[in-house]
Amino acid sequence: MAETISMEEFRGLTSRVGLELNDEELEHLKPMYEHFLEPIARMNALELDAEDLAVVFQPGWDPEV
Repeated sequence: MAETISMEEFRGLTSRVGLELNDEELEHLKPMYEHFLEPIARMNALELDAEDLAVVFQPGWDPEV
């Protein structure tokens, strides 16, 4: 089951990270945020040990090079 967040909670969350969004922008962004709640919760629940590999995200990486 997909998790949800109320619009008031989402507005508070975006405000806390410095985003001042209007109602239309919040309505557009909220479904994308909710889409990632479950996968992120699953990743946070993993019991990783010290020998497990770290994952690094490089936004400028080109997979074709």
